Order: sequence, then C-alpha cells, then structure tokens
Amino acid sequence: MKKSLFILLAAIATTAMAQTITYEQIQNATDPKAEFQKEYSEYVASDGHTYKVGDNITIGMPQSNKTFAFMTSELDLSATIMGDGGLTGISAKFARSNMEIKQIKVNRNKKRGASVIFRTYLSGLGGVLVQIENCLASGEIVSQGMTHDKALEELKKAKDKLELDIITQEEYNQIKADLMPYLK
Repeated sequence: MKKSLFILLAAIATTAMAQTITYEQIQNATDPKAEFQKEYSEYVASDGHTYKVGDNITIGMPQSNKTFAFMTSELDLSATIMGDGGLTGISAKFARSNMEIKQIKVNRNKKRGASVIFRTYLSGLGGVLVQIENCLASGEIVSQGMTHDKALEELKKAKDKLELDIITQEEYNQIKADLMPYLK
C-alpha cells in the first residue's frame, strides 16, 4: 500500500512539473491570475521554439550599449528591495554568454496580464531573471526558433532540391506550407 501511494505521488509530481505553457495561451488569457500555475517545465515562445528547464540560451546584444533592459540580476534585485541601491541592469560585457534555464515561471497580474519569466544562471553573475518575450523581440536573447531569414533560407534550399529532383513537388509544397507563417 505504501509503495503504491509513493508511486502515485511520484507520478503526480512528475506530471505537475512536465507542464508546457505557450505564448498563445498567455496572449489569450482572460483571467491570468486564475488560469496559470506559477511554474512550468517548458515554454513554447512566440518564435516557435520550445525552451525547457535545463536548456542553454544565448545572450544577444543590449538595447543600449551599456546594459540589458529586460534582464535583471537577482543580486541587484535583492539589493534594490533591501534599499541598498537601484536597479542598474546587466552589463553589456555578458553579451554572447550562455545561461542555463533553471525555472520557467508565469508572472500573473489581473491588470497587466501574464508574462513568462525565465530564472537562469549566468556564470560570473549568478541568478538572472529574463523577461523572455521582451528579450526575444529586442534581440537581447538570441532566438532559437525559426526566423524570417531562416525560413527564407530553408525555402530556397528546398527549391534547389526540387530543381535537382532530390525531393518531389509534394514534398516541396509541404515544406513551403510549413515555412509560410514565418515569411509573412
């Protein structure tokens, strides 16, 4: 009986952590405070890529030449809360560094809606909170999903393969249909 209960609890815990949230779910939320859990193991972003706990993400370039606008050091945040200073932002010297995703959380607010925050670890700095959609839109995080340029490149490769009779017209049409949402 105890063994069965343990297995059941382990299965529930695993299922609870294996939750995926999508950009579309966040955008279509009518009551974010009630609809979302606080933590997820996967997030399908607006770029179409699935970001998972344990994955590495690459820091791009900051909006200004000095600091990143949509990333916050946990140390900097705690110092601000304690009254020891203001938020200064993460230095541009961390551009092109990799961070490991430690947690994927949904910040919920009835007035402002919901947003996805990655809690990451950056060597030399520690914990960093990443507003992922703002970072992707601004280029502060390098998108791992399909971009317009990548889609165009893939379509050109498929066209070459079609002309060389490596793929069929049907295969080309399917590739084109799959890439069209990124080309608009």
